[in-house]
Amino acid sequence: MKRGAAAVLVAVGLCGCAHVPDNAGQHPEDPWESMNRQTFLFNSAVDEYAIRPVAKGYQAVVPTFVQDRVGAFFTNMTEPRNILNNALQGKGHDTMVSLYRFLVNTTLGLGGLFDVADHWAGQKVRAEDFGQTLRVWGVPTGPYVVLPILGPSTISDATGTVVGWYTEPLAYVDDDLVQWGSTGLYLLDQRVRVMPATDLLRDAVDPYVMAREGFLANRRNAAFDGNPPVEFVQDEFEDQK
Repeated sequence: MKRGAAAVLVAVGLCGCAHVPDNAGQHPEDPWESMNRQTFLFNSAVDEYAIRPVAKGYQAVVPTFVQDRVGAFFTNMTEPRNILNNALQGKGHDTMVSLYRFLVNTTLGLGGLFDVADHWAGQKVRAEDFGQTLRVWGVPTGPYVVLPILGPSTISDATGTVVGWYTEPLAYVDDDLVQWGSTGLYLLDQRVRVMPATDLLRDAVDPYVMAREGFLANRRNAAFDGNPPVEFVQDEFEDQK
């Protein structure tokens, strides 16, 4: 599994267009727009003819209860990542909550199939990743980039994805069949979860721009835990004028 697969699949699931506008590359965070649009188009085709049909079939055949258990299991597998990155960001309370969630859900929640920590104690996921940690440390995010198959990212987020892989328990399973199978199931689960959003964006005038702005806004929001400084919001507004 890799961090940010939901965001990855959102971009892969959109229908891009081959036309590159004359002002491509003028967005301050997307200097590689011409290249990114072509990659976006490739990812869209892969999704349209391969990933989305499988996800639709999974959604139609597998009972909702089972889908929920699969999603809960994989959410629990991200808790070690949350523990590490909350600690690296100096968030003591969130670090303890993430540790509590992992211990309780892995044991009482039957390996994470049930989110006991939330249902019984009201302790929700404190999601953090290494890309967010780098941003908190003041490391520049770098340009926006659309990676083949993997979808939207930035230079620092791409680095964080690699680091994040080594924080997930399934990365250390010494069985290729289990690793590949679990990764495929995880990506399938995430594709189903973003289906409503991708179906809406398929009808957008410019799906590429909507996907890019949505991704960048989500990452900025995550870096500030949903409360970006006022001056940050003002600067962002001025950039978009």
